[in-house]
Order: sequence, then C-alpha cells, then structure tokens
Amino acid sequence: MFPHVLDLSLVDVIGLASVVLAVWFAMPQLLKLRRGGSTAGLSLESLANSTISLTGWTVYGIAHGNFWVTVASAAGIPATVGTLVIAARAGHRLRPQLPATWAALLVLVAVVDQAFGTHTIDVALGCSILWFVAPAATTAWRSSDVSGLAAQTWLVLAADGAVFGLYGLLADVTADRVYSVTSICGAMLVLARIALGDRTARVDPSPVDELATGLGPEWASTPS
Repeated sequence: MFPHVLDLSLVDVIGLASVVLAVWFAMPQLLKLRRGGSTAGLSLESLANSTISLTGWTVYGIAHGNFWVTVASAAGIPATVGTLVIAARAGHRLRPQLPATWAALLVLVAVVDQAFGTHTIDVALGCSILWFVAPAATTAWRSSDVSGLAAQTWLVLAADGAVFGLYGLLADVTADRVYSVTSICGAMLVLARIALGDRTARVDPSPVDELATGLGPEWASTPS
C-alpha cells in the first residue's frame, strides 16, 4: 500500500497542492473576520463572484473528467461562503447585480459551447479570477481603511496561480493557464494596496488648508 501512495505523477502532486491551496486561500480572511469582525476594505461582491466561479470550475472539472480541478474547486467553496455569510451578518451589504451578471454570463457561455461545440468556457473560467480580483481591488483602493483585509489570502492566491499555471501546462488545461496570469497580477495589485495601509487617510492638512476648511475639502475634517 505504501508504495502506491508515493507512486504519484507530477500532475498528481501539483493537483494535490492545488487542493491544499484552495482550502488555505479563503481561510486567512475567514479567520481574520471571525477574530476581529472588521470588514474594512472587504468586497462582498468579490466573495459572491468567487463562490460562483468555484461552482463553475467544479462543474467544468466534472464535465471534463478532471479529478484535481473538480476537488480543488469544490474545496474552496465552504470557507468562501462562510466569509460571505459572516461579512453579511456584520452589516456589510451585498449588491447582487455583479454576481448575477457573472452567473448569467457563465450559463450563457456554457449553453453556446454546448450548442456550437466551441470552447469559450475555457477562457471565461480562466478569467473568472478577475470577477474576484476586480471588485476586491477596486474596493481596497477606494477605501481609506483596509484593516479588514488578510494579506495572507492574497499571498496564497499568488501561489495558487503559480501552481495552477504549472498544472495547466503539464495537463494541457487552457483555463488554468489563463487563471494563473490573472490571479498573480491581481494578487500583486491588492497586496500593494494592503502594504500602503491607511496612509492615504493620514494626510495632515497644512495651516493654509486648515484655514480653508469651511471652503470645501471634506478630508480636512476627517479624523486621522
């Protein structure tokens, strides 16, 4: 029995690593939210989009008979949904338009592929990480406080992208290769914002600005 455990191909090893990263990915944000309760800088739309994407990846893996894609995708769903529920209970409001649009687009692409024998779903799922990263990055960069974001989640996403990219090359999965590029770039963008902290909100007004407080600049009266 023991030799069979070690008798794994490189694709299997990378696939197993992708499962570990998928489970690990959402955990830091979930734990940070449970400990501190702060949702500062967090986008519920990105979490909802991620849940839809992971569901799409799971169906994709099942349809293509790809065990590791199926397991890695399904493994990330519980923690992502848990984070979404806790954030919503904390009073963060979810705007459903973006998640609904993403879900409808995935269904439409799948129907078109089925009808015409195309493979557009590979590109759509490969870019699915953008539906997580884009609203997350937009919210983070627009927020003066990003204390609710877990940097480790984004570090894991970058590692996850690297693993998926290698798996995509070895197993010839186009969607994984596209995912790799978009996830790594997106993770770097959000990590850059987290590294800045709340310094964008700590701009001390000059004496001239203080005298002009009543003339318009709202930030001059914003507490640091």
